[in-house]
Amino acid sequence: MKKGPWTAEEDKVLMDYVKKNGSRDWSSIQSNGLLPRTGKSCRLRWVNKLRPNLKSGCKFTLEEERMVIDMQARFGNKWARIATFLEGRTDNDVKNFWSTRQKRLAKLLQTPIPVRSPTNQRKATVCSQVPDSEVIRYKFDFIDDY
Repeated sequence: MKKGPWTAEEDKVLMDYVKKNGSRDWSSIQSNGLLPRTGKSCRLRWVNKLRPNLKSGCKFTLEEERMVIDMQARFGNKWARIATFLEGRTDNDVKNFWSTRQKRLAKLLQTPIPVRSPTNQRKATVCSQVPDSEVIRYKFDFIDDY
């Protein structure tokens, strides 16, 4: 069995196979001698890299972001299940989006937001007054600036 990076030739063989036979029966690729890869490896390559409708590398739309936030609240960190609601997104895309979002929110919550006090012009830390459970539910449009 071959492991490691896929070649362009292997990708072409796999795409031709799926075009002819559909995206089923992955083990027959190996048993027919088409590729020195396991059926699981072929399936994962197709699902995560070669499918025509993949949106990998594209930024999530606002609607997709809302969907992930709602579905994560409903299902927890079941990324594969959440990905079924998002056309062209893989479970890994969803997991990476969520992880990045959580890191940005955490960074935002740790950064004191300057608020001018009319009496003494001191900075106040506002973020400590907002419970984490409330912040995690909402997406801030300005979060990409951080």
